[in-house]
Amino acid sequence: MKTKNLIFVVLALIGLNTAVIAQEKYALLVGGDMQATNVPTEHRWYGGPGVQTFDEFWNDTYLMWELLYDADFYGYSNDNINVLFGGGADYTFQNQNIRYKAIYHNLDHITDDTAKKSDVMSALDGYTTLTENDYLFIWIMSNGGNTIPEEGGDSYIYLWGYDPGNPNAGRLYDYELKAKLDLIPAQKKVVIVQAPNSGGFAEKIADENTIVFTSSHQDEPAKRADDLNVSMETVTALPSG
Repeated sequence: MKTKNLIFVVLALIGLNTAVIAQEKYALLVGGDMQATNVPTEHRWYGGPGVQTFDEFWNDTYLMWELLYDADFYGYSNDNINVLFGGGADYTFQNQNIRYKAIYHNLDHITDDTAKKSDVMSALDGYTTLTENDYLFIWIMSNGGNTIPEEGGDSYIYLWGYDPGNPNAGRLYDYELKAKLDLIPAQKKVVIVQAPNSGGFAEKIADENTIVFTSSHQDEPAKRADDLNVSMETVTALPSG
């Protein structure tokens, strides 16, 4: 599923959020290893060669936060939105539009902590105090891979500070996220994993109380929405009606 398609899914989920008025709403937003220095090429966002820096990791995380930030409409308190990104600070780059900076909303920052595995796991542990009436929304964007079928075919995402010498310390597996979610008593949980090879998260985690969307099949890469060029000649050649 492309990023563009995922936007429609997110909007549908926001509609669901709005309908659940009585619940206290919480969100965990995770922007993973945007630099992908140690991530295998085939597991990188859109499969780019060489050392990449994916600015969209920040842009999409920021936009997701912004969707939820309007508490009067969506029902989220900003105190209940936990943003874990990169090394623990808002991302800035040359010629960055102010639209993607916290100052646009008169804030110093939106990032609360790093996207290291230890901090992600700690944040998930913090939600074990929720009640059955609460609602939890989790959104993760990162690079992703999967184990070979002989090892169970588990999907995983790469988090900040991934080290090939100690891979499990920097990868969050589908079964690990499920184990954490099973300890959270919130009756409604929605999880979106926007990463290559992320299909295993849906297969392992989804249940009657947990809705899971992934941006790709377990054995499929995830790409940018603008990876196809459509010429005007192609558009005008399409049949009408």
